[in-house]
Amino acid sequence: MAVEFKIYDKFDDELERLWKSIDVQNENPFQDYEINKIWFEIFGKSSKLKIFSDNKNFIAPMYFKERVAYFCGGQDLFDYHDLISNEHVNKNDIKQLFDEILNKNSLIELNSIASGSKLHKFAQELEKEFKIEYIDEDVCPIINLPNSFDNYLLQLSKKNRHEIRRKIRKFENNLEFEIVETDPSNVDGNILEFFRLMKLNSEKRNFLNQSRIEFMSRIIEYGILSNKGNLSFIKVNNEMIATSFVFQNKDKLFVYNSGYNNNYSEYSVGLLNHIYNIRNKISKFKFIDFLRGSEDYKYRIGCINQELITIKIMDR
Repeated sequence: MAVEFKIYDKFDDELERLWKSIDVQNENPFQDYEINKIWFEIFGKSSKLKIFSDNKNFIAPMYFKERVAYFCGGQDLFDYHDLISNEHVNKNDIKQLFDEILNKNSLIELNSIASGSKLHKFAQELEKEFKIEYIDEDVCPIINLPNSFDNYLLQLSKKNRHEIRRKIRKFENNLEFEIVETDPSNVDGNILEFFRLMKLNSEKRNFLNQSRIEFMSRIIEYGILSNKGNLSFIKVNNEMIATSFVFQNKDKLFVYNSGYNNNYSEYSVGLLNHIYNIRNKISKFKFIDFLRGSEDYKYRIGCINQELITIKIMDR
């Protein structure tokens, strides 16, 4: 049965209602309506927006440049891309979506797709219908959290467990500290502190141009005000010395970005910032996703990789 597509060319109230009506399976923060809208407002000016939907089971938020279709959200700021879809979307829906897009375009390039996801499997099932290429892109390291911090430590290798316990003892025996949480009353000042700490790292300082700061400021504020995000700090001697912003969705945390003051590196505050997040939130969440990047510390604290791939679809 042919799907009749509704195509939206802007983020509006009608689209928002539809978007929020779809019961998304295994949702990640980059499938959120407001985050996609904010991204396109800042970065989409030079591209054409087309958001496809069958009005019940899925939405495909796409933008177009030079006859190539992409999911909204760049790889620099979105760690995952996917359809906004429920359990009823099927291979035929996706075939018709690809046909619709390729009717007037030469390529669909789907970046940052979780390997093994429903969309990846649909693409594999459509390989006879389209020319499809898969490219290894990156990894998102993830920890499966048990029901207590002690049991989390027991998941680690003996060496890593010993190192984390030693670092906690050294830090707590030598410094008085507190964990500072962000709420609507202090969100503006804490966002400034977040960027101050991020910019102490030269690589992150170079990454943070004006547009990215605007995007991240707006999604952090949105996350705090909607209770979909958490911005926390380690504070020592009345100074914020480490920070991280995480999205929170059902039983999963997503660590979007972090920063710390290297003057306290002898106490491993960058690592402990993540350890305290795990310790303080483990009773409420079952997974913590450290998002894009294979930094060594992620594996020392127990992460295993979720592979990310790029899928390119063309007509045969």
